[in-house]
Amino acid sequence: MEADDVELVKCARAGDVDAFGELVRRYERRVAVVLATQDVFVQAWRNLERFRGEAAVFTWLYRIAVNEALMRRRRRGPVLTELDEQTAAPPGAEEAGDLRTFLLLQLRALPFELRAPLVLRDHEGLSNQEVAEALGLSLAATKSRIHRARMQLRAALEEWERS
Repeated sequence: MEADDVELVKCARAGDVDAFGELVRRYERRVAVVLATQDVFVQAWRNLERFRGEAAVFTWLYRIAVNEALMRRRRRGPVLTELDEQTAAPPGAEEAGDLRTFLLLQLRALPFELRAPLVLRDHEGLSNQEVAEALGLSLAATKSRIHRARMQLRAALEEWERS
């Protein structure tokens, strides 16, 4: 715990709503990850009889995670964007100045349907077939989405290099 976290707790105890808001801002993502992980494993426990063994356990768990994420997104409602997702740089990308940070920001800016297959393939090391099974896509759709994601990242990188 950071030293100023303790101070924020003291302020929140004294009724400072903004101090508590700062604590929420600092830790909400970490807590959300724990809750989301717990939800996935609760669903897995409830649906163990549905696991047929045709795919890897990770693929099955990932499919549950994707379904949970989609359900949360539906409950939240549509997310409106003012800029075209294909060309818009995420906020702060220009200031990042660091290639790795820039690429991570670009990856996060990809729509979920392009980002998920790319991350599973290139970061998690799944085969195209495993990615397709995990996401409930055809093999052709999986390959297409990975290709489109890479092309968008490549275009963003080329633009960054020119600037």
